[in-house]
Amino acid sequence: MAAGAAQPAAAAAQAHDMKGMDAMPGMAMSMSDCIDHCLASHRRCLETAAYALGQGGALAAPDLIAMLTDCAELCQATANSMLRGSALHPVLCRACAEACDLCAAACSKPRADAPMAQCAETCRVCAAGCRQMSR
Repeated sequence: MAAGAAQPAAAAAQAHDMKGMDAMPGMAMSMSDCIDHCLASHRRCLETAAYALGQGGALAAPDLIAMLTDCAELCQATANSMLRGSALHPVLCRACAEACDLCAAACSKPRADAPMAQCAETCRVCAAGCRQMSR
């Protein structure tokens, strides 16, 4: 990668990064933390989709499986955009936050068990980080 191409990525990361500070309520989250949350949500949603399919019944409903896999893919695309320093990462972060909110709600329905609740929480954390990063 040419030196000039690395500058936009570094500038984007620096714009959201509070070096030496952990993300605390009310404080800006680092881009690195947001990437980590997106990747964690990507993984958790895919694992939860596989779990839900294995359980069958209401957990294997096509709309829930689609929600989980769509959320996973959007989380991965959002993380990738931040890793590249894309100028579009705020747009993807807004979409990711919305998708994660919807996925968390779907995973929190009555009859949701521990793995579903864990997925919901992972998605909530990702949504909160992406909302911060989209500003």
